[in-house]
Amino acid sequence: MIVGNKVANENELKDMSEKADTEALQNDHRSHGPKDMALSVVKKIRENLLFVLTLLAVFGGLILGVIVQQCVKPHSYDMVVILLKFPGEILLRMLKCVILPLVVASVITGLGAINAKSCGKIGGVAVAYYMTTTVMAAILGLCLVSAIRPGEGNTDFKETGGAVNADPNTNTLDTIMDLLRGAFPDNIVSATFGKHATKFSEVADTDKDGNDLGTTHLERSLKFVDGSMNMIGIIVFSIVCGVIMSLHPEESAPLMRVIQSINDLTMRLVYLILWYSPIGIFFLIAGQFAGVEDFGKMMQQLGLYMGTVLGGIAIHFFIVLPTLYVVFTRKNPIPYYYNMLPAMATAFGTDSSSATMPVTMKCVEERNMIDRRVSRFVIPVGATINMDGTALYEAVACLFIAQVNGISLNFGQVVVTGLTATLAAIGAAGIPSAGLVTMVMVLNAVNLPTDMISVLLTIDWFLNAVNLP
Repeated sequence: MIVGNKVANENELKDMSEKADTEALQNDHRSHGPKDMALSVVKKIRENLLFVLTLLAVFGGLILGVIVQQCVKPHSYDMVVILLKFPGEILLRMLKCVILPLVVASVITGLGAINAKSCGKIGGVAVAYYMTTTVMAAILGLCLVSAIRPGEGNTDFKETGGAVNADPNTNTLDTIMDLLRGAFPDNIVSATFGKHATKFSEVADTDKDGNDLGTTHLERSLKFVDGSMNMIGIIVFSIVCGVIMSLHPEESAPLMRVIQSINDLTMRLVYLILWYSPIGIFFLIAGQFAGVEDFGKMMQQLGLYMGTVLGGIAIHFFIVLPTLYVVFTRKNPIPYYYNMLPAMATAFGTDSSSATMPVTMKCVEERNMIDRRVSRFVIPVGATINMDGTALYEAVACLFIAQVNGISLNFGQVVVTGLTATLAAIGAAGIPSAGLVTMVMVLNAVNLPTDMISVLLTIDWFLNAVNLP
């Protein structure tokens, strides 16, 4: 009898367990029904609404540009293109407007927040490593774009105006000297309006009595050029201020709070501008592609440009960085990379180094067994000043735009481009959609047309996610 009751109880428990499993499966099926999946998709779209709108603007602008190019009559074409580009021109003007307060406040607050006294040797090594890899990335990008030359061979991209051709008489030494002069401006206020540059002018040759000999010679002079912000000098000044404030945290605390407030307010302004950016991007791309005669050739050129950027990032990520790892640790980098896969996937999915930081810390501490005291200092510093992919991307983009517009840059001007891209990357870590904002800044610094950004925006959404390493 006892055995029978026991068997009955076991059967009852078994029936109850099967019933519970059936109900769980039914609930799980309901939770993954069409309605819940649709709600999940809507939720994801809301969370990434700006990215979705930007993506739609890119493809919508392409379609509208092709339609206009096929349908508009030649005699009214120029006016139609001007009208199409006008909303995009407003976007570029707004971005240029916030560059100065954004870069200055972002760089000072980022570097000023580092406690230089407490970081000691580890901090010095980390900063030196981050700066070195960023410079190496920019140099790699410049070498690749100079060798591959993706911007040559098609004149469809060329702007009718806005490009500033390099002075053919300016040599490399003059350019490097102008770069050093610009890094140390004599007036930081005037640096926001223009910069000094070496210019050559033809002067008539005369004899001792002042009579014209009928020949001329080039005379070198240093002139102040209005309308081109001395961005290198401003960034260097901001870096020095940030470092000094980090060395004297107590004395600089009141000023740091003011600059932090400016940075927060400017960030909010940038976010507002970014919500307008899909509209501006839509019309910029439509206006640019409306003037293209050979669409296939243009896409081939863009594909070559994208291949140059991706190739540079691949070389830097799979060759340069692992080589440095082997040199300094004498260990196999493959296990380390494998343990960092969750952080890499998160970086690609979120398109944000800052959002990836918690996952990065977890991978470093739990999977690669790095001391918590080291990781908790080094990783936030890296998120502040280290943007290897951005430096490479900006350098390639600038030379690509110069090649497209037929602007020949000498060695010194290429150096200026690489240095500007590096400094822009240092100040870009805390800036949302850094690729778009800093691209305007770098193009202004090297006197290249900012309208060409509209062409690069067609693939920027993808490259911006890839260039996070």
